[in-house]
Amino acid sequence: MKKSVEIIGLPVISIVEGTELGTVKSLLINPADGSVTILIDDSKWYWGAKFLPLAAATGLGEYAITIENSDAILTLADAPEVEKLIVADLKIIGTKVLTKNGRIQGKVTEFFVDNSGKIVSCEIEDLNGGTTSIEAKQILTFGKDVLFVSDDHETVVERSTTATIAISSESTSVNLEAKPSATQVKEADEVKSVANDDSARKFDEKNRKYLLGKKASRRIETDNGLLIVEEGGEITEEVLQKAKLTGSFVELTMNIQ
Repeated sequence: MKKSVEIIGLPVISIVEGTELGTVKSLLINPADGSVTILIDDSKWYWGAKFLPLAAATGLGEYAITIENSDAILTLADAPEVEKLIVADLKIIGTKVLTKNGRIQGKVTEFFVDNSGKIVSCEIEDLNGGTTSIEAKQILTFGKDVLFVSDDHETVVERSTTATIAISSESTSVNLEAKPSATQVKEADEVKSVANDDSARKFDEKNRKYLLGKKASRRIETDNGLLIVEEGGEITEEVLQKAKLTGSFVELTMNIQ
């Protein structure tokens, strides 16, 4: 498994021919399945662009990408579908990360590719400036501007908190086999509900702090023409309140700079 930055610049070497066929110039991402195709720089641009689906590579090593022979190298004539990837120009790094329910998680700072040629995880800078990781199975959409992830990623902390409460309760119990009473079950549910509500409030506060002071990358308005913020306008408390009341909050978070 390698970081994307570690793949750029690697030489592509044919095992059978024993020759270097070029170096990795950039990575093309297929949003449908997260597979990666590399654009090869071989200094012979006048013969057309050359590509290599990483899935066709024999090895993704520390110092080189190896292939069986040069037949693995493709041109646009060989693989016209690659043209769509070029046009899409999906970068991933720098894109915002949102859950399905519209909560912003941060932005992508790096992604990792395994030997099968697919993205296996993304590194995220969260709203507190910390770093977390999202596995590929949690990613719903690889978008040009936004990476959508499942709500599971958002609730990891909540599940951990609940688990801690459960473990603490077990450690102080006299009889681990005894079934909890109705009162105990009710109290546990209330604790869980309070913990979840508190987590939601804290996350909303993180969202607010993250957005305040940012600039809108385009004009945001409702379907009936109510202005939320002008392009280049500062995100203020008033803007956030208007966005929440009009259901424009997700659109706002997707268009900040």
